[in-house]
Amino acid sequence: AWTPDPALSALDISDPEAYLAATREFSLTIRNKDGCSNQAAILIVVLLPECEEPYIFIPNAFTPNGDGSNDVLAVRGLGIQDLYLTIFDRWGERVFETRSQDDTWDGTFKGEKLPPDVYGFYLELTCWNGETFRKKGNITLLR
Repeated sequence: AWTPDPALSALDISDPEAYLAATREFSLTIRNKDGCSNQAAILIVVLLPECEEPYIFIPNAFTPNGDGSNDVLAVRGLGIQDLYLTIFDRWGERVFETRSQDDTWDGTFKGEKLPPDVYGFYLELTCWNGETFRKKGNITLLR
């Protein structure tokens, strides 16, 4: 049987699943029908990303040209809890805004393709550990 049991999906199978937020040691005791037993332990090390680059990534360019490669702009990172991203054109008009890491920008505004240009952005997010990450910069839209 596996221990500790609250972290495991099942105790009586050889490959239980565990979802961990911190490093933890598990042990397995095997006993045959004659009462002989053996025990082994494994340490599962959980490494959580820091709330900084390169663990948080926003590209500085993308090519929404329909070729299936870099067609949308997205914020990438593990452990992101809350996100706010806004993108502006050169005159300061907001052309994209989201509060979801699942939302991507396809280089359009009000259904129209925007021209190739450099667009400004502001990104603010909160990570799994409560830390805040902020970044301002430019994104080049290429077609």
